[in-house]
Amino acid sequence: MTRATLLLFIAALLPPRFIVLSRIAKYWLLPPETHQFRISHDFKVTRTGQSSVHSFVRKGSIVTTSEIYNLDTGEKLPTHQVAGKSVNALGYYLSPTADDSVVVQGDLPHPLAAGESVRVRVVETYTDPQSYKFTNGELKWDRTLGRPRNMVKLPAGWFLTEVTPAGHHLPRRRRPCHLPLQQSAKRRNSRPSKSQAPLRACSPPNSLETGL
Repeated sequence: MTRATLLLFIAALLPPRFIVLSRIAKYWLLPPETHQFRISHDFKVTRTGQSSVHSFVRKGSIVTTSEIYNLDTGEKLPTHQVAGKSVNALGYYLSPTADDSVVVQGDLPHPLAAGESVRVRVVETYTDPQSYKFTNGELKWDRTLGRPRNMVKLPAGWFLTEVTPAGHHLPRRRRPCHLPLQQSAKRRNSRPSKSQAPLRACSPPNSLETGL
């Protein structure tokens, strides 16, 4: 059996992928005293008959705003919160979520026909005092990242003081900026432990006049 034939045989045994995630997620840290941040990420859905898409809220986070867009049409989808149990019952996802978890559901205009797909963008604001803290004039954002590339925007007037190096690559900057956090190939399918803080930042006594 040739290598190509073997790969095709293995691929045929694997379950089909109906959700294709983009490689990048973007985060905007809001003023740290609010404990809020925004996130944006895209994915594509291809499952025949699927009539809704979902954003899974992590335990400890509260979703304060949620918008889901059809990128193919620009349409904003109707959204509402549902329990994980009802999402599991749909059978869309290989890995079930906790029955009591919170999930944001966006309703598609119609169930997908055979061969049809839809590209979706999720834009949400979360409140999470456990992962986004403000102590002694320093912000600490401690959140595991789920995409190969992650862009993080600090609040205006803040600059980076520390970033956990394990599994990430970061340019050396000390000013307000978008921080490209890229997971290394060895850690792409794993998450850092909760004790690892992706970044810390502080605000200088005087205003910092720098551009992005």
